[in-house]
Amino acid sequence: MIYLVVSAFSLALLLVAYRLTLSRTTFHGFNRVVLLCSLALAAVVPFMHFQSVGEKAAAPITYMLNEIMVYADGSIQLNPGQTEQAESGISWASVVSLVYLAGVIICLLRVAFGVLSSEIICHRRSRTLSNGSRLVITDRNYAPFSWRNYIVISRKDYEANGAMIITHEQAHVRHHHSFDLMLAQLFCAFQWFNPAAWMLKRSLLEVHEFEADASVLENGFDERRYQICLVRAALQGSFATTTNNFANCSTKKRIVMMNRHSTNPWARLRVLLMLPAVALSVILASACKQDTNSEINLNTQDAPPSDVDWVDIGEYEIGEADTSQVFMVVEEGPEFPGGTMALLEYLAKTIKYPQNCRDEKIQGRVLVSFIVEKDGSMTGFEVVKSVHPDLDAEALKVLKAMPAWKPGTQHGEKVRVKFTVPVNFRLRAAETEE
Repeated sequence: MIYLVVSAFSLALLLVAYRLTLSRTTFHGFNRVVLLCSLALAAVVPFMHFQSVGEKAAAPITYMLNEIMVYADGSIQLNPGQTEQAESGISWASVVSLVYLAGVIICLLRVAFGVLSSEIICHRRSRTLSNGSRLVITDRNYAPFSWRNYIVISRKDYEANGAMIITHEQAHVRHHHSFDLMLAQLFCAFQWFNPAAWMLKRSLLEVHEFEADASVLENGFDERRYQICLVRAALQGSFATTTNNFANCSTKKRIVMMNRHSTNPWARLRVLLMLPAVALSVILASACKQDTNSEINLNTQDAPPSDVDWVDIGEYEIGEADTSQVFMVVEEGPEFPGGTMALLEYLAKTIKYPQNCRDEKIQGRVLVSFIVEKDGSMTGFEVVKSVHPDLDAEALKVLKAMPAWKPGTQHGEKVRVKFTVPVNFRLRAAETEE
């Protein structure tokens, strides 16, 4: 899901940058490449990672215990509402996923139907033109369109303006616009929720028509007559959006573009103004990737009853190495005897909320780091983030009393690994309101 959000945001940034810099230029082929590159970048940017100055090569890994709360009385309790949700198998995440998948399936079916319809029409009786494309003349009132190397035109349009229309559609075939369109439609299917995806597809269609219109005029056809032909075609029934339709784009925009003077070739350098959008997308992807890599959800959180004092063991993480002898990431991490649940049970039985801190309504998260040695013992205990001396002391006392861990291993050898355990002390809501 993070991939989709980052990709959608990146595409929106790139589309805005394109609209502001190049959309009104006459570089139709160049703009087409820019739009296709924008699609490609939006697809790969979520996988990119920008390493800032001073950032370590590998980010810390954090094991999040998000759905279990450890209460001050030593019990471990799941939220009743969440337990019911687990039993029913329904969650907001699953609902969102189902809605997303349903949208993807509907869009893909729509694309498949359009492709199938186009293929059926194109494989009717046709003849080969001089450039290798195939012409299909139909008695139905279809607006002229092209699909792959096929050109479909109604008999009425063929008799009235056949040469102009065929020249236009041959440009689509020659430039392989059907491939662009299919790529854009598949992207829209997987990002159906993203308006930028549909807007970029529309921009790509416009560029296709501008490019084909320019080809018609370059072949010596009368501009005014051609524009009248476009207006008439716009009033006809159109075909499926899986094809390059003769009347697929705003007629007004196409006429305005045909009447526009050629843009100065140096204006292509405006594409450099899109680089900040690319950089911002990569930075966003890096931030999301770092957050994802730094959190491993163990699927265990719950909000405690409002009338219970509690201590939340929120997370623990492999920390940064102080020397080359202390590992931050290993093939097999250290483990509390019996695993994570055993660690929770140990903490639930041993941690006590200091009475004076309760009385003074002091709460907060204490961060304690330590190193799991090669023999499983813990050394180098340190309070990384302090809240109150008594809360710090309680967290230190309990963690120092832990039994030996199973040491971490790298390439089959036991190694030293540094951990940070946050202990979140909280008071019940009733006490904080007194």
